[in-house]
Amino acid sequence: MLIKSLNQTRVKPSTVSKAMLAIDWNQLTQLSEGNREFEVELMKLFFVETKTLLTLLADAIALEDIRQVEYIGHQLKGSSGNLGFRAMSQIASQLEQQARQQNLNLASSLLQELTHWILEIQNFIEW
Repeated sequence: MLIKSLNQTRVKPSTVSKAMLAIDWNQLTQLSEGNREFEVELMKLFFVETKTLLTLLADAIALEDIRQVEYIGHQLKGSSGNLGFRAMSQIASQLEQQARQQNLNLASSLLQELTHWILEIQNFIEW
């Protein structure tokens, strides 16, 4: 169900500015050394990997697998941070920290927030 919603949901144009502000464009440009085609490839790869990670995260939360939640949170924090997707990186960091504290109370809502941001950013990029 999560994959279906990630692949089929479109964000309203009014949210475009939110997604634009959630991206550190300097970070992305620095990573790609100004190569826009490379940026697009990096983002495409990120979206594919992240959708898979979010599905695995949903499973880990359902199973209350704290180690897996922490691991995936860490992966998401790093990959989104590397591309300059600040909002996602901050949410993933929260998820990782909570799992380290053996607390999954907010994990489902953090998963929803991550899902929201991946859709916002992807739809903004594809708009």
